[in-house]
Amino acid sequence: MGWKRFPVPEFDHHSLKGMDFEPPAPISAEQEREIVNAATAGDPSAVGTYAVAPNEALLERLSFEGDNRQMTLCVPPAGRAHLLGRSMAWYNQRAHVLDRNAPDAEPVTTWSTPRTHNTRLGPEDGIDIELPFFYLLSGRITEDSSIGNRVMIDPSWKPETGGWGCRILCACDKGAPNFHDSCFMISSAA
Repeated sequence: MGWKRFPVPEFDHHSLKGMDFEPPAPISAEQEREIVNAATAGDPSAVGTYAVAPNEALLERLSFEGDNRQMTLCVPPAGRAHLLGRSMAWYNQRAHVLDRNAPDAEPVTTWSTPRTHNTRLGPEDGIDIELPFFYLLSGRITEDSSIGNRVMIDPSWKPETGGWGCRILCACDKGAPNFHDSCFMISSAA
């Protein structure tokens, strides 16, 4: 009866179970600066999703802990993206979308799952982001902090409508190869 009273978005989490995992190697700080500068200048060669090393002071400010504090830099085409979040985690999830990788980063938005095993992570239809680039940091919510998720970047994913897209898949359990705890689908904004 609860699913009728509290409908949640559909989400195919079965395809994200048992995945091979290699942590993405973060690009260097110099490469990150070059990509950010190119994105700011509107250079289409910068479009993509990159693993980056998060700023330690930013992690401390956001109370992000653990061994897997992995951050991604997202550069959408023409500085516009649609971001949709989903989750199928036993633990509540939190996601920070930030304007920069610095201690004074401003949140574009912060999402959290309303309860465990609720597929909603952020608004049901997602949000449009009009920035040349943004950063994403995801983790499992604890009492007073977040424990960073393991992250997998899937550049082969494309939206049903076609065009550019990628997925950022996250796992919060240490050894489980299930990357459905937080899933972010990023596509070209219409």
